[in-house]
Amino acid sequence: MPESAPSNVWKSPSWVRIGLALAIALVSDGFSFFLSPTVVAQPLVIAIDLVTAILIWLALGRPILLFAVFLAEAIPGVGMIPLWTMVVAVLATTGRFPGRTIVTTSQPPSRQIELPSEPAKEHPSGPTNQQL
Repeated sequence: MPESAPSNVWKSPSWVRIGLALAIALVSDGFSFFLSPTVVAQPLVIAIDLVTAILIWLALGRPILLFAVFLAEAIPGVGMIPLWTMVVAVLATTGRFPGRTIVTTSQPPSRQIELPSEPAKEHPSGPTNQQL
C-alpha cells in the first residue's frame, strides 16, 4: 500500500500569488503612509489594513505572521513604516511561511555501517608444512 501524503502538506505559493500579494502590500502601504498623519483618517487606515490582511492572507496560503503585522499597523504612527511590503518580501525571499508544516518526501540516506554477520576466518599468511 503506497504511503499517502498527510493532509497538512503545504506548498509554497506561486510567483503570481507572491506578486499579487506584493502589489496589494505596496498599494496598502502607500495609502497608509499618506493617511496616517491625519487623525480623522485613522478608522479608514484600519479598514484598509484589515482588507489588506485578508487579501494577503488568502494570496499567500494563510500565514499566521500577518496577524501580528495587522496588530502593529493598528498602532498610530506605525503606518508610516511599510510593514506589509516588508513581510511579503521576507516571506517571498526566505520561503518560510510560519504556521504551516512543510513535509518533504525525500529522506537523507542513512549512514549505517554494515558489519559482517560472521567473524572473519583466519587465513594462513604463508605456506604451511603440509603445502610444501
